[in-house]
Amino acid sequence: MSRYKQVDRENLINENRRFLLNAAAAEFASQGYENANINSISKAAGYAKGTIYNYFATKRALMLELIDEIATGHFEYIAEQVQKEDDPARRLECFIEAGFAWVTDNFPQAKVMIAALNGADTEFKNHMYARYQPMFELVDREILVVGIQQGTFRPVDPTSTAGLLMTIYLGTASQIDEQGKPWLAPAQVVEFVLSALRLNKSPNKKEA
Repeated sequence: MSRYKQVDRENLINENRRFLLNAAAAEFASQGYENANINSISKAAGYAKGTIYNYFATKRALMLELIDEIATGHFEYIAEQVQKEDDPARRLECFIEAGFAWVTDNFPQAKVMIAALNGADTEFKNHMYARYQPMFELVDREILVVGIQQGTFRPVDPTSTAGLLMTIYLGTASQIDEQGKPWLAPAQVVEFVLSALRLNKSPNKKEA
C-alpha cells in the first residue's frame, strides 16, 4: 500500500470514529449509559448495525474513549482562551467564561461529563478525573501560582485551591436546563471567586 493510500485510510478511520463518538455522545446524553443502544449509535452515525464494533470492542470501551475526547476538547478550548491573557485575574475570568461557553456549545458532551463525574460507576469517574488533570494544572500553575507571585491573589495553597475552583466551576456549569442554558451567569461565578481570591491591599497609614 502506498504512503498516500495509507494516509487516506487513516483519515477515513479517524473520520468514522469521530462520527461514531459524536453519535455516542448524543445517545449517552439522552438515554444514559446503561440504557444506551449500540445499534442506535451506529445508525445515528450513518452506518450499518454492528459497525461500531469495528472501532470499539465494547460499549464500555466506547464510553472510555468518549471521556478521553470530551476531556481533551474541553481542556483545549479553555486553555486557548486562558493563555491569550497575561493578567491572572483576567485568566481566571476567561477560565470560567470559556468553561460555561463550552458547556453551552457542547451540550451532549457536557451531559455525559456531568453524569460520569456524579455517577456511581467508579471506573468512569476515575477515568474522568485522570483525564481532567491538565485542567487542574492549568488553574494551579498558570492562574493561581502566577496570581500569587504577582500579588494579585492571596497567598493560598494553589493546589488545593485549584481543586476547589474546579469543583465550583463544574458544579455551577453543570446546572443547566434541557436547552443547555446555565442557571447562573458566568459573571456571577467570576465575581464570587475573584472576591474570595483577591489580595486586599489596604492603603498605608500615615505616621502620626
